[in-house]
This record gives sequence, C-alpha cells and structure tokens, in this order.
Amino acid sequence: MKQLDVELEAINFDPCIPSSVDAAIERVAAVIDTLLVNFKGNPILSPLADQLKSQYRDAIQHQVDSAQGG
Repeated sequence: MKQLDVELEAINFDPCIPSSVDAAIERVAAVIDTLLVNFKGNPILSPLADQLKSQYRDAIQHQVDSAQGG
C-alpha cells in the first residue's frame, strides 16, 4: 500500500488542460490496477481498488474545479 501512495502522489497534471486531466485519471487507474492485481479476488482489497480510483478521480476533479475558480 505504501508503494501505491508513492506512485499516486507522483502523478502530476495541469488542471487547466483537459488532456492532462484525462491522462492523470487514466494513470491513476493503471497504477491501482497494476499494484493491486494480486488482490483482485480478495473480498476486501478488490472493492478498495474501485474506491481508491473514485477518491483520486474526485480529488483530481476538485483540483480542476479550484483552478477554474469553482
């Protein structure tokens, strides 16, 4: 899980450039899928992967909203 935090915190994007935002969201999903692939059948960690993706997607969207003055 620590490696996951390190990888996700290293994702940078420009909240004013939609393609950068899209790439960051795709990178988040890819990192989570890659690092949690061995836990896909785990009844606790598998749903956690989807929850993490959603949380990071929401955080990215919050940064976009803030950059746009919202």
